[in-house]
Amino acid sequence: MSIQMTGPRSLGKARRTVLLTGASGVVGRALLPRLRDFDVVCLVHRSPVSGPNVTTVPGDVAEPMFGLAEPAYAELAARVDAVIHCAAVTSFNRIDGSLEATNVTGTEHVAAFAATAGAVLYHVSTAFVDTTADGDRGRTAVGYAASKSAAEDVVRSSGVPHVILRPSVVIGDSVTGEIAAFQGLHQVAAGLFAGIVPMIPFDPSWPIDFIPADIVADAIACLVEHRVSEGEFWLSAGEQALRLDEGVAVAVELAGDLGVRVDVPRFVPPEMFDRLIGPVFLDALPGKIRRNVLRMLEFFTTYLQSGRLKPSSLDQLAALGVRPLPDQRASLRSSLEYWAEQSGYGQAVTETEKAA
Repeated sequence: MSIQMTGPRSLGKARRTVLLTGASGVVGRALLPRLRDFDVVCLVHRSPVSGPNVTTVPGDVAEPMFGLAEPAYAELAARVDAVIHCAAVTSFNRIDGSLEATNVTGTEHVAAFAATAGAVLYHVSTAFVDTTADGDRGRTAVGYAASKSAAEDVVRSSGVPHVILRPSVVIGDSVTGEIAAFQGLHQVAAGLFAGIVPMIPFDPSWPIDFIPADIVADAIACLVEHRVSEGEFWLSAGEQALRLDEGVAVAVELAGDLGVRVDVPRFVPPEMFDRLIGPVFLDALPGKIRRNVLRMLEFFTTYLQSGRLKPSSLDQLAALGVRPLPDQRASLRSSLEYWAEQSGYGQAVTETEKAA
């Protein structure tokens, strides 16, 4: 697929203005410093954001016209050249209607704004948009996936020039590990460190796909900078994804470097766990630990996808100058080191220090 460039606005404009939704989230926070060559207007619902080229407008994507008065809405639309839509509810187990209100209806409102502004819409979806349940496990993820799939349909049917981006599991910055909010992968590491993951009911050879937040931000920013106005791109590791046992080994090694004794989890066939081990093992756990284990099983079920590799568009996007995917082990190590430090485990021992 060729990359279509040149949006609807004049190419002669010296400095462009981008409306960013979800600026306080994982992808939004990583994007802000990368959008240094734009004037960025952040639609802020709760958490404040700031930056040298950033202004904020209080509003809510779930509300028509973002809850703005008509003159303010029109003034904002007149300023904006591109819209990056990151705002989304990502929690799997929401039953309060916020998945649909934010992820679907909110996307309708964002698409309507892009149409009014004559702007290209860069819609951030998920690489797990086609997630399905595997028996009882994975059911809570289906609602989230369905809301993201419906949001993509909204964008496609809106009539506005648009780009759909599907990031995989987003981890911290590939160098610093910094991330706006800890994700499911960090919860798995917490379980390993706490010793409540004696077994993992999945094939150790299955790929676990993740991508650093700074690479996601670079890809999105490059598409906006080059005025790409159509296409659907997978921001994932693809064939470079680590095996599940390789990812677990990174976490176990880090624990050892921090002086935390962790037994390597035993991998067991999923059908054996569900039929023989799970009923006994889970029922014997205290309530809080049982809920944590179930959340980790939900994470693995959702993101392993029965051993299937995700497609990746990173090689295609390299033509725009998007940075290549860094070493997956090093990126995961950086992300887990940041989590460990923030969680009170102290400073990790680096490879250089160990060699010395």
